[in-house]
Amino acid sequence: MARIVETAYGKISGISVNGCSEYLGIPYAKAPISDLAFRHPEDPEPWDGILKAEKGSRNSIQGYSSRHYISYTGQDCLYMNICVPDDAGTDLPVLVWIHGGSYATGGTGRINEQSDNMVYDLTRFARETGAILVDFNYRLNLYGFMNLNCLSPRFDMNCGLYDQIKALEFIHTNIAAFGGDPGNVTLFGQSSGAACILALMTMPEAEPLFAKSIVQSACVDSFWSPEQSQKLTKMYFRMIGLSTKKPEKIMSADPVKVYRANRKIKIRVRAGGEVTCVFSPVIDGKTLKDYPRKLVTASSKPMLIGTVMHEADLFTNGLPSFILPYAPHLFKLGTKWGKNLRRRLSDDLTDKVYKKPVLDIASSYKGNIWVYDYRYAKRCRHADDVPVLFGSKTEPDRQASSPANSALDPERDALGVTLRRVWGDFARNGEPGWKPYKDSSEIHIFQ
Repeated sequence: MARIVETAYGKISGISVNGCSEYLGIPYAKAPISDLAFRHPEDPEPWDGILKAEKGSRNSIQGYSSRHYISYTGQDCLYMNICVPDDAGTDLPVLVWIHGGSYATGGTGRINEQSDNMVYDLTRFARETGAILVDFNYRLNLYGFMNLNCLSPRFDMNCGLYDQIKALEFIHTNIAAFGGDPGNVTLFGQSSGAACILALMTMPEAEPLFAKSIVQSACVDSFWSPEQSQKLTKMYFRMIGLSTKKPEKIMSADPVKVYRANRKIKIRVRAGGEVTCVFSPVIDGKTLKDYPRKLVTASSKPMLIGTVMHEADLFTNGLPSFILPYAPHLFKLGTKWGKNLRRRLSDDLTDKVYKKPVLDIASSYKGNIWVYDYRYAKRCRHADDVPVLFGSKTEPDRQASSPANSALDPERDALGVTLRRVWGDFARNGEPGWKPYKDSSEIHIFQ
């Protein structure tokens, strides 16, 4: 049995598993329901006795594509998991994972209510790095990122980002009790989770809560202006069948109708050639002062940033053949008609959405920054690096709920060992093992 830990809110017991002590389903904020729904999170209530943190929590209500394998969901979702490797000592580096999913899907709780299987298994990562691993849920899609504030001041802006800040505050206050160093916290995240890290790096509330960042396949430009978000909000209300004159009715919307409206608006936005995630954070000038790409380069925090070689294959491989000739115009690309159009289209979209924005940041970043490219030949689409990094099948791996697919093939497993070593070295020492980009223009290759 894991040792009992005393936090600022009360005592917690966990479980011993795979050479680690895990504390699952820790509330880091009050439940964002009833009067607290669609508002910035508040500190959790202290509890009496010992909180049994032995099972994963619900995940945020899903947006669309993840719904078939993450079924344990609800609005009461602001919980975290802390994984401590056994006998690793004290003042351990802390790695905090922010999951991706287009700001709309994903989570870190239990995949379904009937089993104890978690979306992410943190134990191998924690053991091999000797670091404390933390992950947490935050509100998604309508509940975390829709601009309802444009309809009524009753609704707060960018609640999903403020959930993340509240989680980091909890970690900063309590991680020493678990053996972690609150002054050595490294954020790492993928896709929209990585874009959230870029946003957090520009937010004064978050700045003192972490020391370093690892930014994986960030959708760097996936943020809306107030005008764009207002248009989407009004469109969404039409799709869900509510009047914008009574926006408070969204608080009691049926989750099934929410799910259907989420799918409808995604289809509408993509049909217009927009690559920005539908439920992206809003640059409102208050909670987010400006686009993170512009502001983050002033940071001095060490950053490891990179991409996957064929990011856009995840999206373009599913395009019907008859759509391909029109796709370059739709996505505002210069891809010419001809042989291997799908391959060239994907490469151009990868460069536009992922690789060029990353290099733009790296070229003007104030602090030390290291750049990598993940090129594992057999599987190299957006999110294919995530299960390799964790060393087990995880949520982005599409068959996460299948016990038969619980292990990685030997080649990917060996690459994962390398990734965990580099991520662990960076979390501990602030250097991944090669020269900073501004000194060398080096892009380190993982393959």
